[in-house]
Amino acid sequence: METPAEELTRTGPITTDGPTVIQFDEQGNEIVKTDKLDKLAQEMLNLHERKRLGEKKQKELRSRGAQRGFAPSGTRVSGVSRRSRFFADPKAQRKKQEEWMSEQSRVDYDGFIDQPTYYTIAGDDVNYAERSSTATNMYGSMNVPLPKGKRKRVIGRPRVLIYLALALTLIAGFIVLYQYVISPWVISRTMASDEPEPIISASILDDLAAHTISIPAPEGAQIYIKELRKNYIVTGGYATFQVPDYFWYELMENLTQETMDVELTPFIRTSSGEQKQMDPVRYTIEIPLSPITLINPDVTHLEVSTPVYNVRFQVMQNSRVLINNEDYSSYVNMQNGLISYNAAVQPIGNNLITISVRSQYYRENTVELNIYREVQDIPLDLASTLDDRSSEPEMTIRATTRAGASITVLSPHKELDTSLLGSTGEFNFKAVFSKIGTNTIEIRADFPDKKPTTVKYDVYYLPVPDIYTKKAWALDAAWGYPDLLANMNTRIANTQIYTFTGPIKEIISTRPQLAIFDVTDGSGNELLVLCENQTRTHWKLGERYWIFGDAYGMYGSIPRLIARYTYTAKEKK
Repeated sequence: METPAEELTRTGPITTDGPTVIQFDEQGNEIVKTDKLDKLAQEMLNLHERKRLGEKKQKELRSRGAQRGFAPSGTRVSGVSRRSRFFADPKAQRKKQEEWMSEQSRVDYDGFIDQPTYYTIAGDDVNYAERSSTATNMYGSMNVPLPKGKRKRVIGRPRVLIYLALALTLIAGFIVLYQYVISPWVISRTMASDEPEPIISASILDDLAAHTISIPAPEGAQIYIKELRKNYIVTGGYATFQVPDYFWYELMENLTQETMDVELTPFIRTSSGEQKQMDPVRYTIEIPLSPITLINPDVTHLEVSTPVYNVRFQVMQNSRVLINNEDYSSYVNMQNGLISYNAAVQPIGNNLITISVRSQYYRENTVELNIYREVQDIPLDLASTLDDRSSEPEMTIRATTRAGASITVLSPHKELDTSLLGSTGEFNFKAVFSKIGTNTIEIRADFPDKKPTTVKYDVYYLPVPDIYTKKAWALDAAWGYPDLLANMNTRIANTQIYTFTGPIKEIISTRPQLAIFDVTDGSGNELLVLCENQTRTHWKLGERYWIFGDAYGMYGSIPRLIARYTYTAKEKK
């Protein structure tokens, strides 16, 4: 009888029929079925047989190919480097060979050498590997390297060539750019900086703004200016001429811009007669506003109570003047540029008056006046012929209101006449001016179930010179100046009038004109006084004037007067 080991080494054919198992259930019925595990074992044996036959065939093919010299012998395949081993260390190579042989040996478990079971079952020779290694190793210890896994390299030979080509292209482009663009531009700029350029400077021509132009050119050449239609000779290396600023805009209408960019086109004509255009000369000019001086009122916003307000202002002669789009230019030269306009003021709140002035050699100037008159529940209008200045201490005031209304005069007055108030609403009275300067007239109208209406009107009272100047005290160092400092409040309450002669040392402001005078007129230590100019004479710095004025207050540590009359000072003896 064969042992189990002998049965395993038996090389007979393997049956393909699966073992049959016959079983009986509890009732004694017969059941025939195939064992799945036994069937699986048979399939594995068939698989091992096919594998053995394949390895045998592969071994024959390798051996046949090795004999013919065009195929590896099937011996060890290695992935080591292909570098020459001529200078390799023999001991190191021998050590590596021993390590490789130990890795290829079978696994030894306590003296038992494990090998696949199917080799024994299929009748295979377990020493096939050793024999085949000895029989077919025609190349000795030749190592055939395995192909290494490919790794994407950041910098390779193709990429280096691309980068190199790109760098060469950029360098070539920069060289071309520098040679044909940058270098010519730098050279032209250097040459241009070496050449003299035109000199442009602001100047005055006939008391008006102008510019002086100096164009460099060869000595003796002629420069023709196209816009001026004039020729200029070059002397001292330059052709110099003046151009008034108004030349560029004198004939322009509706001119409102503040500045203008202008250009001159010069042509050079040499002694040979050749004419050539030069580089244009460009500069910027400022266009001044047409002058207008408000006299009454001297502000652009005011509140009034009268239906008519007299507006006065000063302009240059030959100016074009429009008031609320109505042409008043014909009145300009009648009073040396002084315009007087009676503006109708309605009790509607704001009344706008637009004054537009265009003077010769100037741009248009527009001033807007806002005259406010309160909305009245009870109409109360002063006469339109009422004056705002008086040289008498009394003035007759005429006004009209709603018939049947009651009138109350709140300012100093006398002789109130209301005989026509019930029928026509007219009344009149005499206003009494209690002080020199501005006096306010105030009237109130009342009517049942209506809001009262109050009207205020200012009148500037100044006696004639014969009366005013006779009341003046000398403001001198001996008595008048120290007395004014010691009794300032009393002198102001009594509207004390003073007179002096002296030069203007300093002008503080122009509207209103405030100036500091020396009342000693240079005859001793300076005694300064501040004067507000309410005269009809415009003061100039450094000039001597004979002043009459009344006490007003203090300016720091010096007294302040309001000048009413100005005369030319007498020459010193």
